[in-house]
Formats: sequence, structure tokens, C-alpha cells
Amino acid sequence: MFKSRFRHCLAVFFLLAPSLNYAAPWIQATDIAARQHIEFLASAGIIRAPISQWPLMWGGILPDLRQSQYRKLTTPQKHAVDSLLAQFEEDSAPTRVEVNAGWADQDTTVFGGFGSRNDAPQFAGVSASFVGQRWAGELNISYDIPDRPREHRKLDQSYLAGAFGNWGVTIGAVDRWWGPGWQSSAILSNNARPVPGLSLQRNKAIPFETPLLSWLGPWQLQAFMGQLESERFIPDAKLLGLRFAVKPWHWLELAASRTAQWGGDGRPEDFSTFSDLILGKDNRGDSGITQENEPGNQLGGVDMKILFAVPWGSQGAYAQFIGEDESGYVPSRYIYTAGLDGVVSLSDNKRIHWFVERSDTRAGTLSEKRFNYAYEHGTYKTGYRHKGRVMGVSVDSDSTIDTLGLSLVLPSQSQLAFKWSAVDLNTDGMSRGGVRPTGFSGSGDILELSYRFAWLQNNTTVGYRWIDDGIDVRGLDDGTETLFIETAWRW
Repeated sequence: MFKSRFRHCLAVFFLLAPSLNYAAPWIQATDIAARQHIEFLASAGIIRAPISQWPLMWGGILPDLRQSQYRKLTTPQKHAVDSLLAQFEEDSAPTRVEVNAGWADQDTTVFGGFGSRNDAPQFAGVSASFVGQRWAGELNISYDIPDRPREHRKLDQSYLAGAFGNWGVTIGAVDRWWGPGWQSSAILSNNARPVPGLSLQRNKAIPFETPLLSWLGPWQLQAFMGQLESERFIPDAKLLGLRFAVKPWHWLELAASRTAQWGGDGRPEDFSTFSDLILGKDNRGDSGITQENEPGNQLGGVDMKILFAVPWGSQGAYAQFIGEDESGYVPSRYIYTAGLDGVVSLSDNKRIHWFVERSDTRAGTLSEKRFNYAYEHGTYKTGYRHKGRVMGVSVDSDSTIDTLGLSLVLPSQSQLAFKWSAVDLNTDGMSRGGVRPTGFSGSGDILELSYRFAWLQNNTTVGYRWIDDGIDVRGLDDGTETLFIETAWRW
């Protein structure tokens, strides 16, 4: 029912589009090249807005980019500013059409990180979009050619967004990434397909005017309500999310995030249950909460990033702690993502971006782990998953992943990237209630090498991925070697 209404709403909005006063929206969570430019400029204090929640609103960073043109910049900084402003001009075209396609021997989206697309090994798609001063929208239709049962036709990344004062309202299904990690987000990533729904976000990250709160600096807020699929243990459960980020100094960003699964077929959806969910009254045995009236399944926590300029480029450190439970009105039973990253400037238009990162989804403390707990729930037995994939760290629960990433940014927006990951999957060898997808175990290494280049109106990525035969993942052959290519044309 929700999907049908969603499609009808998109159709009506696109028919009305020519009569609306348009506005440019955001930078997508799949745009790793733009993120690299943004983090490099943020380390020098050129971009002051919070940058750890994606899609990232253009309104939050555009004033800083334009103001920087009147500052004395280094040549690498000017190159990054010019690249982003050129991208904004391209993204602000009144209308745009894009055709994209991809081919791979095996699924390349397993263990993907920031910038990955959740597509089948072979896919093709077409999108049409409009942007302007108040409204923006995109209709994206893609067709997957799967090697296993899955949806063939998708409307992922389709949306309609409107600006009202300093707030944007969106209906659609767009990828989200909450947190400072490059390989993983412990609470919300692009590992699963986007959840269709309604969202609200600030456009410009203007600081509070009151002296009591102005010290927090630029701040951003994103909130959404979506509906999960019907083919799950609790059909049509809702997914709610809220993230608040502040930047008191240009080198420090702090954020708090919270998501919740609520309602669904056979579950209470009245105001009392909703208020209990918001207030955190959802532990059985407390405040009269039983399995029958339990409000939902929640995740919540904090993250931080320190990012500053150094003579050779930039240096950063980050951590994200997400609680799978609540104790004393604060999150508990943590999972985490933590890492170091930075930039080394080789010349005026060449840079190396690097990161080292670890994620651990064995819930608990460093000394005491609780297995079959993270991303799981006794009532919502499908767990914190959508369309068969966890919405947080790609390795799912009871697992660890350590990653080294290197990207050489070359002139003309081309990029050579290398990534190595060591994974240890489902370390206790069990699942909760048999719901977790079978064939998700083992340990080993993953290597990926890719090259992205632009020519005319085209962007193309070619690459190679190798997965150790000690890793067992549903849908992949043991000892997988994969060649892949993705290409997109814009007009």
C-alpha cells in the first residue's frame, strides 16, 4: 500500500514540476569524490558546517565555498573549491537526464563502503530530474538482472524535495549515511537498499542566535519516517530516525543519532506506544512493558570527529558508539566504528586520501561481549535489516572488519583507489532464531582495486575485487574474483 501511494505521489509531483519554483537539494551518499573534497576543505576551516550526515545539503556548504573565493587559498584548496562549485553548477541544471549501467561477474556491493551502490551484478537504469530555487525531484528507474531472486525493477534514489524557509521536506527513497566512517556506519549506511519515506532536514547549518546555545556553532538536523518491506517477520514495520550534529570548532564535530523500528502488522501504533518509544520506555519489565505492548526496537548513540590541517594536507580521528540497549536512559551494549584518516598533497592537483578503520558488531564492552544481540530483536525477529541486508555495518552482527583505504586523486576528476579489508564474520557461529541469512560466516581478506575517469558527459569506473575463499557469504562463490565496470552518461 505504501509503495503504491509513493509511486502515485511521485507521478503527481513530476506532472506538477514545470509550475513550481525550484531549488537545488544535496550531495548524494554515493558521491565519494565530493566527500573527499569536502573533508579536505573542512580540515582547513574553509567549510564550517557539519559534514557527517548524508545526503549532505548544498545549502550547508555553499556559503562557505563562495566566501572562500575571497580568501587566500593554497593551490590544492582552490582546486577542491573549484571542483565542488563546478559540480554545484552541473547539479543545478533545470533539467537533467542520466543513463547508467553496470556489469560484474559477482555481486560487488557485499562489504561495500561509503559511495557504494546497492545494485545487482548486472543492471541498467535511467533517471530524469529537475532542480531550482524551491523544488527538486528525480525519477530513477533501474532494472536489475539478478543471479538470484530479487526485485528486478526499482525506484531507489527517486524523490521530491521542497524548501520551506531553512527546512527541506522530502518524500522518496534515498541512501543515507550517518557517521564519520568511510567503510562503515554502525547505525545507518548504504549497505541495505534505501527505505522509502518522508524526511525533514535543515538547509543551511546556521548557528543558534541565543548566547546560551550559540557556542555550539553550526548545527544540522535530519529526521525521517519510512516503511520497511512487507516480507519480514513483522510486515510493514516503520523505521524512524533522528540525527543532531554540531560543530563548536572547525576541527571538532559531535553528533547524536537514534533510529527505531516501530509498529507494523499486529503491533500497536497508537500515540501512547509512540510516546513510550520516544521516551525510551521500551524495556520489558519496566513501566508495565510486556512483549504485547513493547513499543519497538531502538538503536542510539554518539559519534565525533577531529579534523585539522597539517603542512602536508590534513589529519583526522573519529569514533562512533551505538548502543543496542538502554540502561538508565542512556544507550548500552555498544557496537562501534573507529578510525584515522587524512590527506597527503603530492602536488597542486594530486592528493592521496587514506583511512584505517575498525568496526566491531559484537555488542557489549571491550571485556564482555554479548552475541546474537546487535541488529537483532526478540519481537522484530528480522532484525535491523531491510530487503535482506543490515542497515548498519555491512558485516552484520557478531563480526569485525578492519579496513585500509587509499585513493589517489588525479587531474580531471579521475581517481585510482585501493582497499583492503580483513573480516571475521559471525564469530560465535550462531544466529538468533535462525533469522539471519544463512551462509554468512568465516574469515579472510578482501582486496579491491578500481579506477574512475570522466570523459565528455560520461563517468566510468572499472575495477577488480578478490574475496578470500575462507569467507562464506550467501550468493557468492568461494574464492571470488570479480571484474566490474559501471558507467553513467548525463545530459
